Amino acid sequence: MAKNVVASLAAAAVGGVILLGVVRLVERQQTSDEINRLRDALYRARVSAGRCQGSLQTSESSLLVLGITIDSLKNRVDSFEAMDRRGVPAGRYDEYLELFDSYNDSVEVWDGRERRLRTAETSCRATIEEHNALTDSLQALLAEAGIEAAG
Repeated sequence: MAKNVVASLAAAAVGGVILLGVVRLVERQQTSDEINRLRDALYRARVSAGRCQGSLQTSESSLLVLGITIDSLKNRVDSFEAMDRRGVPAGRYDEYLELFDSYNDSVEVWDGRERRLRTAETSCRATIEEHNALTDSLQALLAEAGIEAAG
């Protein structure tokens, strides 16, 4: 009978060890799956953030060029208005009016582009913050798993 008790205890101990090993293996696999999921999400977020920043740079450059064009048009309008203290000479009024309309139209275009750029900046900020949050989550998970993150 004592042999049966010892055998039962030994079997229970072996079963416990096996169960703990299986639980640990499952936990490792879950951690590995979560790390891979975060890495994939981080890659996608990095690509999105990069595209967003590139688009912002292009839009900013375009807006700067348009600003230079508007300044040039404004200078030309001012030069027409400065020709004579009585106003724009009648013989050049049509040319002045066309230039003045171009200037006003350009200012409207600039205002619209500037609003869109601000909206895009807000959207990009959210994309970059999402990327940073994913980075923090991945680093925390790696540290918890005892894995050193590549810097």
